[in-house]
Amino acid sequence: MPKTEQAYQIAVRLTKTEYERIEEMMEAGMFRSAADFAREAIRDKLREAEPVTMRDTSMKDVERLIDNYLTKHSGPHFASEIAEALGLDFRSTLETIRRMIESGRIRKARSEMG
Repeated sequence: MPKTEQAYQIAVRLTKTEYERIEEMMEAGMFRSAADFAREAIRDKLREAEPVTMRDTSMKDVERLIDNYLTKHSGPHFASEIAEALGLDFRSTLETIRRMIESGRIRKARSEMG
């Protein structure tokens, strides 16, 4: 028997309109359940977020690339956006950004929600 991965559950809140749209797709036979819809939507989003290629780059070079990117592209940016634009690993990019914020080289964008 093939070994299966451990499964995890998450809960999400949807608007009535979102849930009704999912129900319509289930009624049309596109999905067996709302859980099937959610799994497929998550898998699609995860595939979308994967970089096509990744550079094998030192942390110092990652820092330099991020610094250059932020200099050329003003405004707030998500770590995932920077990683994708530069072809870098997301985790390395996120860790480098955290270090750059802690050292004061860059600052965290203020939340517009509060």
